[in-house]
Amino acid sequence: MSIDKYMTPNEAAYRYGISIEALKERLKPSRNKHLDQHIEDGLIKYFKHPDKARGEWIITKDFMDKYYKKD
Repeated sequence: MSIDKYMTPNEAAYRYGISIEALKERLKPSRNKHLDQHIEDGLIKYFKHPDKARGEWIITKDFMDKYYKKD
């Protein structure tokens, strides 16, 4: 995959014309029962530094296409 197929949540929301809040909801385990499988399949990645309060997501185009098809 090229680097353009990986995005931050902000970029993904912008490119797919959705709100960042909607995407953040999609990335919550309580809202998406397939989240662990998506991580295992390499569609998304989550990293949280042990000394930090918040983590970061990397999202693939394949993940976004699965939930937010672009016309």
